[in-house]
Amino acid sequence: SYSFCTLLCFQIKMVFGPLVALATLCTATVTKYELLPYDSLANPLAIVHSSDKKARFTFLTDRLVRMEYSKEGTFEDRATLAFVNRNTPVPRITVSNDASSMVIKTDKMIVTYANFSAGQLSVAPTNGSTFKTWTYGETSASDKGNLRGTFRTLDRTANVSLDCTVNKAPHCEYGLISRSGWALVDDTGVPCFDDDDWWSDENGKMYKNAADVDNYLFAYSDDFTAAIRDYTLVGGKIPIFPRNNHGVWFTRWYDFENVGVRDVVQEYADHGMPLDVMVLDMNWHKKDDWSGFSWDRNLYPFPADTLSYLHSRGLTVAANLHDATGIGKWEDLYLQVCEYMGLDPNNPGGPKGVPFTLTNKTYVYALEDIVLRAVEKDGMDFWWIDWQQGESAGNTGQDGPRMKMNPTIWTDKMRVTDSIRRCKVSGGKDCTNKRGVVHARWGGLGNHRYQHGFSGDVKGLTWYNLAYQAYFSATASNVGWGFWSHDIEGPGDDHEMYSRWIQLGSWSGIMRSHDRGMSAGGCAKFPSSSVDCSNVRPYNVPKPYEEINKQALVTRSRLLPYIYTQTKVAFESGLGITRPMYYYWPKEDNAYPVTMDSNLGQHYSTRQYMFGDQMLVAPVTASAGCTGYQGRVLDEPCGLTMQQVWVPPGNWVERDTHQLYSGPKVILRNFTNYEVPVFVKAGAIIPEIPVRSGDTIGLASRQYSELVLVIYPGGQSGTYTIYEDDGHSYEYLQGKSAEITASYIRSGTQLKVTVSTNGTFTGQLPTRKVTVRVISSMAPTSVSVDGAAVHFSRWGGDSSWSFDGSEGALIVEGKQTSIGSVSTIEITSPSAPLGINGMKGKISRARLSKGNLDETRNAPGANVLDPAGAPLSRISSMGDALSFLAGSDVAAFTTMINQFPALFTNATNEISSLAAKNKNARDDYSAAILQSAA
Repeated sequence: SYSFCTLLCFQIKMVFGPLVALATLCTATVTKYELLPYDSLANPLAIVHSSDKKARFTFLTDRLVRMEYSKEGTFEDRATLAFVNRNTPVPRITVSNDASSMVIKTDKMIVTYANFSAGQLSVAPTNGSTFKTWTYGETSASDKGNLRGTFRTLDRTANVSLDCTVNKAPHCEYGLISRSGWALVDDTGVPCFDDDDWWSDENGKMYKNAADVDNYLFAYSDDFTAAIRDYTLVGGKIPIFPRNNHGVWFTRWYDFENVGVRDVVQEYADHGMPLDVMVLDMNWHKKDDWSGFSWDRNLYPFPADTLSYLHSRGLTVAANLHDATGIGKWEDLYLQVCEYMGLDPNNPGGPKGVPFTLTNKTYVYALEDIVLRAVEKDGMDFWWIDWQQGESAGNTGQDGPRMKMNPTIWTDKMRVTDSIRRCKVSGGKDCTNKRGVVHARWGGLGNHRYQHGFSGDVKGLTWYNLAYQAYFSATASNVGWGFWSHDIEGPGDDHEMYSRWIQLGSWSGIMRSHDRGMSAGGCAKFPSSSVDCSNVRPYNVPKPYEEINKQALVTRSRLLPYIYTQTKVAFESGLGITRPMYYYWPKEDNAYPVTMDSNLGQHYSTRQYMFGDQMLVAPVTASAGCTGYQGRVLDEPCGLTMQQVWVPPGNWVERDTHQLYSGPKVILRNFTNYEVPVFVKAGAIIPEIPVRSGDTIGLASRQYSELVLVIYPGGQSGTYTIYEDDGHSYEYLQGKSAEITASYIRSGTQLKVTVSTNGTFTGQLPTRKVTVRVISSMAPTSVSVDGAAVHFSRWGGDSSWSFDGSEGALIVEGKQTSIGSVSTIEITSPSAPLGINGMKGKISRARLSKGNLDETRNAPGANVLDPAGAPLSRISSMGDALSFLAGSDVAAFTTMINQFPALFTNATNEISSLAAKNKNARDDYSAAILQSAA
């Protein structure tokens, strides 16, 4: 049973289309400026009314039900901030009534209704569902099993519980998933959209949800990924944000002028570090107020010229905004704004100018389309929305303490949808087709449509805060906010912490260097010292740490095809790139936090997460704890960090060592400063791009002219689909994109790899070079590419194979080939012995151990004759030796591989004895490096 109006409206829309329906008595329900034209009017076949017409149940899926009560029988069909699309496929529904209640069944739930009160409304599982029965009055706040969500910002906040009743943080949302199997979203009293996607009337009064009670119950048992997917079915899609934004960012609260900005870019290039996004902090605008929307022409006399330079290097540019003051009298276009709004410039309504008002459509569009549009025409790509405007300013906060109506989500929405709105309103005259994106805080459920996240100013540079960010980021995926960005900086006197923060950022949704003002200002002494202030320049550290930082950033850039593909996955499934472990192993207790209320990030259960669907990241979030050096700034690593990692069920390959692990089990390992505990699913294909010295700027802006397919051991076959599009426009919504499918199959000693591309888009390259990198491989006996034999080349090159002995990796390079053809790489090689397992990590550690001893000329055999045969030196040089022998003497290559385990044991024993004899910290460190190798 459903209302006549609802049925009539739906039928008109189905027959004549939404525009005709809008002209009827029906409420407008199709969004106008969102990523897609979402329809908030449910199919009437999905709706069941109570006999007295005061209750309405809408079954959006067989596990998601909307439950409304209205004493007037008036229900809400307009979109809200959290729910924009209710026209979903109708599940199978049956209804039965008796004298006291109504029972509604789907394939997965049973709703029993008498009235909206405790004990009179319940939802129970059926047909294999395992969620606990929900009864009216229970909320996600009262559910101890809720797996939590996220809140607005980490400004001045450190390590708090994500229980909203405890942290009382603005816009805190509970997770859409729970170990109880259900989660409740209360959408009562929230703002709704009109037919212009606006949330208030001409008097600035909020359009309020008409129902007295409006609840959504997600009853997905432990099918957590389905719950998140179906939320984006009704809450709207996560957009594919520009490819550049997946790379490496730089911003600093510093008074850069035009030349200073160029200097930063060149410094990254000179140090061989990638850079893809340049963000200008408040230095860019006039200094009349904290708010500012016009260029400071003292620093940037010709801003379009500066931005043109950055674009020429392949960089995307963003700038900081604080909206709080409104449009000040000092703004370049102030008089035009007043004319547009019909205001007296001398009496604009605010003490400093036109006041900040988010329920005044004329004000908002004046700001967006006159003031900010002018800066965008200079070349500004997107905005970083910072915060001074509180959570009820601009005539928001009309829904009371819940603050669903707030400035954060509305400014996010406006600036993400600006390009779509301008194009439609202008009749096609102002169409950039440029993807809308903001860098901003979280404004509550529904903000996932307006990516991506800025977590605010880190409270303090501590190991505890570093660890918490890993948990905070992954847990936010439970509400669709899986692309948090954190300030990546470090204390000037703790290079180790800074490196670990860069490593965490490189394995996060967004990698962005920034500080909240701690890198300059009162901390700076004269003459200055690098330890005075915090550091946001990854190259502004001693050489060992520069190499560690560079390695992390280069890894981020190499993984661009994988990371960008995961954003396409987010668009399709709602899953952000940082995902809690329990998404994939809901039956494993170790996948869940031991506690969700304290020590967050301090235990493996809240520290590690999945990075996409193929890799597990367990970042190191504690100091190596070198003893005896308190009060000194250390210019090189001097210890190891012991940390637990939970290895889930299945087989995994540690990325930095190539050691194979079988789970489930908890391992305890010591990690060097150079190592990031990342575990790849055995048999996986991980797509990368090459990153070459001398060419590291703007890599994320380029199409994939080369792809490197890294094949990990442990699988007989594997497939991975790489997504690509133009990287910056909305053409992907029209299907203008491509998929690169990479597959392999092993048969005995043969490996066959095939690569094909399907789909087209603007700017697509006609040819591509494909390189295959086979991890833990032996030297091949034959290699062919597209049917033609290729031969060994010591230093690699097109149509050749080579061997990286330090990695234990066979490298087969193709050449630029039409993407319209299927590329085939065939390799025949002997089976790898067990000794090759983990060899990469052991060679790397041997070199680190030897390099440490070389500082005092104390490495056995490197300076004087070693009666033991200098095993440490032999292992340190073995990588290059294997690279040579793979193509010149396969028998010697095989012998060296087979001798490796014993040689490493001898080296470990010798250095351990040396440390026991000499009893000094340097020798102890070298011994520990070898002793704790996987």
